[in-house]
Amino acid sequence: MSTTKNKHKSSEAITLKRSEITLADYNPRKLSYEARKQLKANIKRVGLMGGIVWNETTGNLVSGHQRVSILDEINNYPKNDYDIRVEKVNLDDKTEMEQNIFLNSKTVQGEFDSELMANIITDIDPILAGLDENDLLIMQLESPSIDFTDIMKKAEMLTPPTAPQTKEEIKAKKEKYSSEVDDRWEGEPTVILSFDSFENKAEFMEALGKDLYDKIIKGEEIAERIFGA
Repeated sequence: MSTTKNKHKSSEAITLKRSEITLADYNPRKLSYEARKQLKANIKRVGLMGGIVWNETTGNLVSGHQRVSILDEINNYPKNDYDIRVEKVNLDDKTEMEQNIFLNSKTVQGEFDSELMANIITDIDPILAGLDENDLLIMQLESPSIDFTDIMKKAEMLTPPTAPQTKEEIKAKKEKYSSEVDDRWEGEPTVILSFDSFENKAEFMEALGKDLYDKIIKGEEIAERIFGA
């Protein structure tokens, strides 16, 4: 078999000390409290599986900010410096920022093929795969031939029974989820908090462990702090 030279550029895999890497201060990508917990658990379970892109020109991360911040927690950085495998690129400032957004864009990441997902959904743990309630509800509607009862139970979508549920009860719950799926997606999912003074806001943000000038906080995170939900 003959080989030809690659007609595309490739990044170079290298190992750096964490102290050689700067988290880009403009990075707009944020994670919810729950998503961060899942990502951290996944890294602890299977390890870091690549995708950390570092720009040699600026020393900034292009992609992988959330994963690196979690590695910082695991390795107790900056008290302990540690080695990290990255994909090295050389980009100018403008291209770096464009790629920071591009690599996190849901538009270019594509979407799931419902038929192919239906073929494997019964063989995996949906929670470990990073799927949430809305993902499963949509799959259920798009794949009516698949029995989602056990899958939905595994994802803790059904109320934990104190007594065995009948088939009719389970079916009724599934129909309720199906009929409400549009409502779950429609409507404005935001609420605005206001304070009597900047000092009160500062105390609130400090209690949450948030940056004073953060503009968005996930409601689920606040609910978990308050209600332990």
